[in-house]
Amino acid sequence: MKIIVTDEGEIAREIAKDLPGEVMVTDSPYRVLQERPDIVIHTYEVPYQEANWDKARAWNVNTWLAINMGKAGHKVGALNVYLSSSMIFNGRRGFYGETSTPDPLNYYGVTKLAGEIGIASLGNYLVLRLGFPFSLSYRGLLYNHLRSLVLRGRAVCNRNFYLSIISTRGIGRVVSLLLKKGATGVINVSNRVSECEVVEEMTKYFPGQVVEKDGKHFDFSLDDWLLRSFGIKLSPRNELREPFAGGISYNEGENTVVT
Repeated sequence: MKIIVTDEGEIAREIAKDLPGEVMVTDSPYRVLQERPDIVIHTYEVPYQEANWDKARAWNVNTWLAINMGKAGHKVGALNVYLSSSMIFNGRRGFYGETSTPDPLNYYGVTKLAGEIGIASLGNYLVLRLGFPFSLSYRGLLYNHLRSLVLRGRAVCNRNFYLSIISTRGIGRVVSLLLKKGATGVINVSNRVSECEVVEEMTKYFPGQVVEKDGKHFDFSLDDWLLRSFGIKLSPRNELREPFAGGISYNEGENTVVT
C-alpha cells in the first residue's frame, strides 16, 4: 500500500507511525498523479490561531490546496482522508452529530468546512472531524493553558466552555484503525470535557493554580456514536494523560482505543 501525507508536521508523523506500507510526503498534486497512491491524507493545514489572522494563507492551504490534492487523488482512485474540525460549528448547542448543520464562528472553521465540502464532492473520502488536538508541543488552543502553567504557575479557564479533545498520538491510532476497517464518509473523532477539567488534569503534571471564571457558554463537543460503532471510544482523561504518561492503551486484537 502506498500512502501520501501532505506535510511533515507532528500530526502527520503520528499518523505515519501506525500506517502499513510506504508513506510519502508531498503537497504537489502533480506528484500524486505520478506516484498513484492508494490513500492521500490531508495533514497540511494552517492551524486555528494563525488561520484567523492570515486568512489568505489559511484559504490557500486548508481549502484550495486540499481540494487540488484531492482532485489528483480522485483521478488515480485514491481514498482522500481529510482532517476537519469541531470548529465548523458555532458552539451554541454542543454534542454535534455528523449530520448537524455547520455554522462556523471563525475563519479557521470556514476554511475547514469548505475543505470538507470540496473533498466530499469528489467521492471516495473519509472526513474526520477532530476535537481539539493536544500534545506537549502541538500549538493548538490548549497549548496556551499548558504554557501559562509552566511559565506563570497559573492558568485561567472558562467553566462554561466544553470541547472534544484528542492527543496527537490518539489521532494516529484512530486514523490507522479506521483505515483498517475500511471506513468512509464523515466521522466525528470525539468526546466531551470542560476546559477547566482539562486544565485541572494538566496540573497533575505541571503544578499550578487553576483560576475558573464564568465566561460565555460554548460547547464544541461532538457526538461519538458513529466512532463507537467501529469499536473506538476516546476517554478525555486518557487523551490528556497520554502525552504525559502514555495513558491510551491499544488492543490490536479488538482494534479498540480503550478508555
